[in-house]
Amino acid sequence: MLRDLVLVDMLELTGSTVAAAQLLNLSQPSVSRRYRRLAKEMGLQQQRGRQPGRRFCDADWMRLLRQGVNRHRLDCGVLRLGGSPAIESLMRSWPWAEWVPLPAASLNHSNTLLELDLLDGVVLDRDQIAAFQTHDLIPLPATGNCSLWLLCRSDPLVQDLAQRECNQLTQSSFAQGC
Repeated sequence: MLRDLVLVDMLELTGSTVAAAQLLNLSQPSVSRRYRRLAKEMGLQQQRGRQPGRRFCDADWMRLLRQGVNRHRLDCGVLRLGGSPAIESLMRSWPWAEWVPLPAASLNHSNTLLELDLLDGVVLDRDQIAAFQTHDLIPLPATGNCSLWLLCRSDPLVQDLAQRECNQLTQSSFAQGC
């Protein structure tokens, strides 16, 4: 059942069965079949016209289940981060980050994805931070010509874990001469 909850989250984040299948290392028909089965069992209805985060399951009980699953992941020291597919190679090297490459439509609704507990944080570049009216950005170590920041959801556990991991990244970058 927990795998099916993660499947719904990946559908919400990516917006498609193809992209969710890639992230979950499943076939697209498997993802479609599992979602249809879960939708039938749980009374879910896909709503294609809704914004990201509310297309596959917009129910209060789902958010409560998601919070429980998220708490387990956070207790294991893993943050679910999303952002532009262009920075995926950098994110894959961070063992504390469960990376979700977001399509532009989902990236434009990052605040909603954070509020719905679908993501713990969003990695933003200089051009993207202008869209967010916040000063709660954690700078990430510079990578080449790209400056990146992490915007986290307002949960003390997420904030502490993100700050700790980002500080370690910064320290190891300076130690390596970045």
